Amino acid sequence: MTWGIAVGGTVSLDNVTTPGGLRSEQIGGSAVYFALAASPVATVHLVGAVGRDGVDAANAALAGSGVDLDGLEVSDQPTRRWTATHDFETWQTRRDERADEGVYTTWSPRLTPAAAGAEMLFLGSMHPLQQLAMLEQSSARFVGSDSMVAHIGEDSAGVEQVATSSDILFLNRAELASLTRSDPDGWEDAARSLIGRGRLRAVVVKAGPLGAALVTAGRIAALNAHPVSRVLDPTGAGDSLAGGMLGACAAQGRVDDEFLLGALDAGLRRAATCISAYGVAALVASSAG
Repeated sequence: MTWGIAVGGTVSLDNVTTPGGLRSEQIGGSAVYFALAASPVATVHLVGAVGRDGVDAANAALAGSGVDLDGLEVSDQPTRRWTATHDFETWQTRRDERADEGVYTTWSPRLTPAAAGAEMLFLGSMHPLQQLAMLEQSSARFVGSDSMVAHIGEDSAGVEQVATSSDILFLNRAELASLTRSDPDGWEDAARSLIGRGRLRAVVVKAGPLGAALVTAGRIAALNAHPVSRVLDPTGAGDSLAGGMLGACAAQGRVDDEFLLGALDAGLRRAATCISAYGVAALVASSAG
């Protein structure tokens, strides 16, 4: 049985610098990358907010994907802006990161009936109070979530509450270390320490060009990243990984531990697609129905 997925997260206009140069005002955000990555195989209901200055770009990116946009609120406030420089030598992909939250400063998520009733929920990176507000409105049987070092530093208790209210958590090594107050090199033990807290039963530890690892109570399984001829823009890779993975789960209506590892490989494939072009261009091309 195919499941529907509700995704809540940011819709933003990104100013991204890579070795290939600066790309200004390109549409992005955790909800957009996730939705485009999952949409080829699952019905996705997007919940987010965008200003009138960004709505045309958002609609253009998502128009051919089949993503349900009834939950995308259009505001007179400005669209969220995100700025970062990607360093391809150290793979510190968010050096000089900063955000102007715009509409997300005051936005409170309101799930449509379709989003509230979806069998799966993904809480993209945003303030934990907004993630918790989505959780309260959802009847999902399986919940995934993500976060950022900035949110963990601002409200670690809120992030922990979101994590322990989720079935699967997606974090990179730096985020995991920040949440568990541990050394990034000890990511295996850090991830294991979270399993069994609340409803949390799996952690995906993202490692950029090294791939990702699935940590459950029974095992740690690492998978390599899928190769691409040239990395152009790693923005959104983590959200694309989550979208591809949970999309694969939703398409089969399966979230058992045996299935999750193959689903993670599907997520890594979508991440590879994402980073092969600037912004969402490659995901848009592969998601058009």
